[in-house]
Amino acid sequence: MIYKIFKILIIIFIALNAAYAQELLPPIQNYKPALYNAASQNWDIAVDDRGVIFAANNQGLLEFDGLSWELHKLESGSIIRSVFPNGERIYTGSFREFGYWQTDEKGKMVYHSLSELMAGLELQSDEFWSIESLGETIYFRSFGGVFKYENNEILKVQNHISTAMEVFKDRLVIAERSKGIYYLTNENTRQELEGDLSDLEGLNIIELFALNDTLYIGSKNSLFIYSEGELTKIEDIELNEFLSESELNHILSVSERKVLIGTIKNGVAEYDLDTKELRFYNRIEGLQNNTVLGMSYHQGNLWLALDKGIDKLHLDSPLKFFTDHSGELGAVYDIEEFKGKTYLASNTGVHTFQNGEMRLLEGSQDHVWNLEIVDDQLFVNHNTGIYQVQNEQFIPVKKRTGSFCIVQVPGNESLYLLGEYTGISIYDQNTGEVREIEGVNFPVKQIVFENDEVLWAAHPYEGLYRITHNNFQNVEVLKLPALGETENYRVNLYKLNGQIICFVNANWYRYNPFKETFEEFKEFKDLKGFRLLQDTSDYFVFNNEEDGSILFTDFDKSKLALSASLLDNRLVKANENLIRPNDSTYYITLNDGFAKLDFSAFQVMDSEEWESVAFIKKFGDNDDYYDLTSSPTLKYRTSGNISVQVGAPDINLDELSYRLKGDEEYTGKIGNDGWLNLRNLSYGDYALDIIYDSDQESKKILAKYSFAIAPPWYLSAWMKALYVLLFIALIAVVFLINRKKLRKHQQKLEEKFENEHQERLARIEHDRLVNEIDLKRKELANTTMMAAKKNEVLMEIQSELSKDKNSFSNQYRMKHIMNKINAAVKSKDEWKVFETNFNEVHEDFFKDILVEYPKLSSKDLKLCSYLKMNLSSKEIAPLMGISVRGVEVHRYRLRKKMALESDVNLTKFLIKNF
Repeated sequence: MIYKIFKILIIIFIALNAAYAQELLPPIQNYKPALYNAASQNWDIAVDDRGVIFAANNQGLLEFDGLSWELHKLESGSIIRSVFPNGERIYTGSFREFGYWQTDEKGKMVYHSLSELMAGLELQSDEFWSIESLGETIYFRSFGGVFKYENNEILKVQNHISTAMEVFKDRLVIAERSKGIYYLTNENTRQELEGDLSDLEGLNIIELFALNDTLYIGSKNSLFIYSEGELTKIEDIELNEFLSESELNHILSVSERKVLIGTIKNGVAEYDLDTKELRFYNRIEGLQNNTVLGMSYHQGNLWLALDKGIDKLHLDSPLKFFTDHSGELGAVYDIEEFKGKTYLASNTGVHTFQNGEMRLLEGSQDHVWNLEIVDDQLFVNHNTGIYQVQNEQFIPVKKRTGSFCIVQVPGNESLYLLGEYTGISIYDQNTGEVREIEGVNFPVKQIVFENDEVLWAAHPYEGLYRITHNNFQNVEVLKLPALGETENYRVNLYKLNGQIICFVNANWYRYNPFKETFEEFKEFKDLKGFRLLQDTSDYFVFNNEEDGSILFTDFDKSKLALSASLLDNRLVKANENLIRPNDSTYYITLNDGFAKLDFSAFQVMDSEEWESVAFIKKFGDNDDYYDLTSSPTLKYRTSGNISVQVGAPDINLDELSYRLKGDEEYTGKIGNDGWLNLRNLSYGDYALDIIYDSDQESKKILAKYSFAIAPPWYLSAWMKALYVLLFIALIAVVFLINRKKLRKHQQKLEEKFENEHQERLARIEHDRLVNEIDLKRKELANTTMMAAKKNEVLMEIQSELSKDKNSFSNQYRMKHIMNKINAAVKSKDEWKVFETNFNEVHEDFFKDILVEYPKLSSKDLKLCSYLKMNLSSKEIAPLMGISVRGVEVHRYRLRKKMALESDVNLTKFLIKNF
């Protein structure tokens, strides 16, 4: 009865220990079935030389390359029970099935079954639960025997019921149920291990694990160590009771003195052989499930195959986390270590944290902005006022309004300024008096002293204020205009090296007291978007507002980055805070607890030369995937969307990028799922580099791949040859066309020359005829005028003779002379000569006028011809042998015959129309 009670107490003690073991834990990452898209149950897990994870899953072989999960199924759909990477092969065992997976030249995992090599081994209901290698030989085990694969041949080397096997000192050690352990010789015979192993007789050996010259042996309720021929049982009541109640399933050692124990009922226990300390990682501390079916350790990471999901514990991480799963703590805003205790300021109050126990200070409930240790006193800036912690008591200093900060007045150790929701108050510690500063009636989140008479105040929403005073009397408040183009929301104030510095809208500014204005702070020019969290003598700590990472720098040689993903993206957004209680420790506030950073270990981890690995798993376009061992040439029509799958175990995705070199250079980040899409590339040769740039200064190429994109069909070689032929043909056609055009042009020039020659001849002939006509016109005019003159003279003679006709004695002679003169005046021959000359000058005149006026007499025609020549009545009269009056009368009659209006000039009418 006493033993049972003692046993119950031990179990309760272990349970309580387990409950508090979560106080500071390494990072635990859960991979849920919905994430890796396969069955919940995973039977085994292993890591290959590159760091790629392989898990034996109920639906097949799970592969995790650090960025993406992929499930490879057996054709039979069998459950895979064991997995073992060996070089480029991944061996797996399942129900009556054994074989290996290997990637082909296109990156696809292909299964090669070896079961046909076991055709004559009379397998029963064998499932292969574990696989080991010894040199080039592969051993695999079922409960019914041990098998050896060598030289493409499989032999059954043991036919006994085995529960575990392990390679130890180049020998295969096998645990037989209740009969201890032995090793196989080269002749496949059983051989006892050196030393006294009698303590193992009758025990059901569950697991074996070898590290260097030490073999760890686990039974249901005991742990043994075999080294240098000696078997030692670990005598630890707490450990043995834990093993008995939790059901040991796996053993794994990460160092000479630390053992990890995977159990069926209580997750993983870490046991220190020196201190006998037992630390638990189970469902309470963040594992998805307490049933550990497989374990593997690689680069400080412990991988667990669970009954539900897969988990990763970064055991060597310099970060340790406290996570409050109950929700009692809430988001943590500040942390201070004060008089041996750790105080947490959160949105639920002030909590003390000591020896794994968290307790809320009575009266501190409500939102707490921060904690301040001033002059060895702990003050609390609370939503309801400002308080002081003394002997675990929450003592109010002022409760009228909430407070943001408390600052000691320089030169006066008893005076403090309180930045409050409604202004600034002065607190005199000696008297306990608190009074408000008049003129400051706005919220003040930060206070920085420029000198004894000037202080700066940061409004949480409306920017900066400069406050001048005389011993806090005669206060003058000046609001500064916005710095930059937008309003100054959430200004952060600092005083560095005697200068007033502020961070607002992702930019840094420095106050110039001579110009009384803010200007760019050039020393922090390269830190755009980085808010200062801590400034100490050796390190400045910044928070990148864009990606949430934390940067540690001494502005000389050291620059360390802590990505937000390492903190599981749990920072309190817009209120990120980092506290340094000592030189080697930092506290980081989180939205459900806090993280503790061992800065020395973080520096060592950053400086260690761990060979980062990244590789290209698949490369394809819209048509197919391509050989990863060659430099393919892609068809232009299928290269519009090139897909590249990248694997990168143990590398932070934020530190991974790609560079594509072609006619131009492209850079960018790789997708969260490890896929990279290259779209609409032009044809040509390309080189793809996968780059690791952890420190943002040196970039290391981890993987390379070269490929080419063929030109489109219209730019291919044969089309270019065709273009050359077409060009030559085009030149020939152009030549022939030009030649024909030249000939045609030459012919046109000849015709034009001939036409111009004919025109020139015609123009010469025309000019000759015109000149001739002009000459004839002049001759006609001259002859006409001469005839008119002659007739005029003759008529004057006739008139003179008529006057003196009675004085002539011979009247007959007189009459004869008169008749001759009259005949000479009216000579028909003279008219014919005139008519002939007139027709030569005015061709068809008489014909045309008779057509129009057929009733005209010869005398009318004669008058018309004289009028056509533009002769006056006086000039016409002698030609017609009549008086001027007679001409006028004749003209009148002619107008009548031609039916002309009185206002129409007869002469002009004839000249114009005929």
